[in-house]
Amino acid sequence: MSWLPLSVALVLLMIDSAIELALLTSMVGYLHRSGANEYAFQSGDGGSASILAKPQGLLLNEGHTSNGAAGTALIIVCFGGFLVLWNERRRERRVILNQTRRPSRLFITYTVFTVVSWVLTLAALAYTFAVTNQTKGQSIDQAVAIQSQGTEYPLDHWTPENWTKALLALPLINDTDVSYLHGWLRVMEGWKWNLIILFLLGLLVASLTVRECLRERCVRTPRLAKV
Repeated sequence: MSWLPLSVALVLLMIDSAIELALLTSMVGYLHRSGANEYAFQSGDGGSASILAKPQGLLLNEGHTSNGAAGTALIIVCFGGFLVLWNERRRERRVILNQTRRPSRLFITYTVFTVVSWVLTLAALAYTFAVTNQTKGQSIDQAVAIQSQGTEYPLDHWTPENWTKALLALPLINDTDVSYLHGWLRVMEGWKWNLIILFLLGLLVASLTVRECLRERCVRTPRLAKV
């Protein structure tokens, strides 16, 4: 059996899941570091006001779900997959010629985990895009922001991405704040869209393992000579 297609797919999935985890970890670090930051913006009367970096209704479950999906893909599917493939290669060398070989129980179990991991990624993808679309297009009420200076903005629920877009829609005074927020917005959009790639690679790995699991490797046995 050639394990090359599955090995290549696992390498690609490992790289992409590591990227996803890195982007998510960066966003979490940003939220923790910048939680007490205040961004100054121009108020309607010609003066200025400030708003905290995080709102009261910040939604984070989509990030936790995506982090779980990426971690499962990296640890169980990729790292575990390479161990399973190594075991299958060793097992192939021990197979006696002219004997039917079926997938090992370990490989069957691993196949189930690849499908479960793919389903988890699908759930994370659907949940993230659903929550993002539900909170899309919201804006910050400047009057409420001015009244709630020094405290978290109280209205609506926000994903980190949509909240950052709403902050950038304010007439921010400092160009440094604008550049800073734009940089983190790219990170937030990056991990969201990368879920699509993670989903497709997870589907590829699951399909290859299921195909190999269902395929019976039969080696022709020599026919007995007729008497």
